[in-house]
Amino acid sequence: MAQAPKPIEDVEPEVTREVAAAIAKQAAGPEADGAALVRACPAAPPLELLKRSVDGEERTYVYRARCGSALLVTATYGKNRAIKRLQVTPEK
Repeated sequence: MAQAPKPIEDVEPEVTREVAAAIAKQAAGPEADGAALVRACPAAPPLELLKRSVDGEERTYVYRARCGSALLVTATYGKNRAIKRLQVTPEK
């Protein structure tokens, strides 16, 4: 069985706060992808940064959120410095 990834240092806490706020907003929207998964989360779920990568003008962050069960949150920022894609999946 593979070990769960360990958190890395979060040197961009403002990004983490923005992603947490986006998750809270997603939980309020009944038709949003992943909304059912994040409804158990507190208003601004605590996030652990697991990975940060850069591909050209896009930055991708992978976080673990603990909302009853562990969830993986992937946030991709585009060149305009706004969240372009937000995906929440159960951590396996």
